[in-house]
Amino acid sequence: MRAFWDDCGQGVPSDQAKPVNLLEASWIWSDEIRGVQGNFLGLIDDEDRTIQFYFDAGIPDDVDDARHLRIVLVDFPRPDLGGSYGRHVAIGEVHRLIARAFEAGADHRHFGELAFTAW
Repeated sequence: MRAFWDDCGQGVPSDQAKPVNLLEASWIWSDEIRGVQGNFLGLIDDEDRTIQFYFDAGIPDDVDDARHLRIVLVDFPRPDLGGSYGRHVAIGEVHRLIARAFEAGADHRHFGELAFTAW
C-alpha cells in the first residue's frame, strides 16, 4: 500500500504517496491526522485503487472520547464511473477498515453497503 494524507495543509500529496505497512498507516491515522474537518488519509493498493478516510466534520472540543462520532467518510473514488462509493463511519471503526484494506485491497466490494455518488 501507498499512503497520502492531509492534516491542515501538511502531509503527502496523492501523486507522491509513500509505501507503508499496516502499522505505519495506522500510526499516520492516529498520530499525524487530527480530527479536523477536511483532514484525510488515503491508501492506494497494488491495483491503483484508492480508499480514503475523510473527516466531514471536526471533533467538538467538549468530547473526551470521539470513537462513536460518525464523522468520517470512507470513500472509494471511481473516476472510470464518474463518482465514488462511500458511507459515513464512526472514528472508532477506521483502524479496522484500514486493516481490511491491507487484507482485501481498496476494493469497495469488500466493505459492506456503500452508496454511489456521481461527481
